[in-house]
Amino acid sequence: MITSDQLTTRKITKGFLVVLLLSLFTLPLQAQRFLIGLKGGTNFTQASVSNSFSAFQYTAPPAEDLSEKSYKSIFKNTAGTHFGLAASFELNRILGISFEPAYAQYRFGYDNSYTWESTELLEQVVSVSYEHEHRISYVELPLFIRFTAGSGKIAPYVQGGGFINLVHNASKSASATVTDQAGGSTEALTGDNNDVAIDHLMNRYYYGLAGSAGLAFNLPYFRVALDFSYRRGLNTITDKDARFTDMRSSNISFDVMDDIQLNNMQFSLVIHFPVNFGM
Repeated sequence: MITSDQLTTRKITKGFLVVLLLSLFTLPLQAQRFLIGLKGGTNFTQASVSNSFSAFQYTAPPAEDLSEKSYKSIFKNTAGTHFGLAASFELNRILGISFEPAYAQYRFGYDNSYTWESTELLEQVVSVSYEHEHRISYVELPLFIRFTAGSGKIAPYVQGGGFINLVHNASKSASATVTDQAGGSTEALTGDNNDVAIDHLMNRYYYGLAGSAGLAFNLPYFRVALDFSYRRGLNTITDKDARFTDMRSSNISFDVMDDIQLNNMQFSLVIHFPVNFGM
């Protein structure tokens, strides 16, 4: 059964793809200058949770709930990478359109822990701390309106637009550290939940708003740019209907997916080569 969220996602996806195709067919005919090249760099991702879920339920509420997921801040997450193409259609010296399809890996994670205490012997306490990491590979399709200030050797610019990402693959790993206070030991465990596929738990499409700013260096035969961009997701990456369909969801070390939106920060090196110089 298709939900209203899935219908909305499909409508937005189709609309964005129609605009993208029309732009790619019509803009080269109107552009005074067309450049194409390569881009690549590193990115950092922040997970924003709208609804949290867990595979664990207490029989009695604890004084302090350590099982609550603590998502890492953007620069505490492991950096991802991205690489792809960069096409720029310059309508005049100020206004242009940029299309930058790329392959990108987003990485983010969270920590949580559980404690078991004996009701008879207070010193018998076992704590388990989990570190979870998600890796999602997307085919990115961002489309920007570009504004350039100046046409000299150094030209600052800003861009604004939107993106749609298509999931290629996704995986998750969980590692555990067990502390037995009664025995005085600490042991690191990886279990059977390292690097498992979670493609089936993800929404196929992910879309949102994007903006960037940078400095372009116009050299005799090509242009080099240092670019910073930010992407803010508008829909959840999680397939809500598939959340509890994986049997591993009953395992607290694997846990279940929350309703998550991603904010992604990218640092890129872009190289453009002019294809035509029509005036």
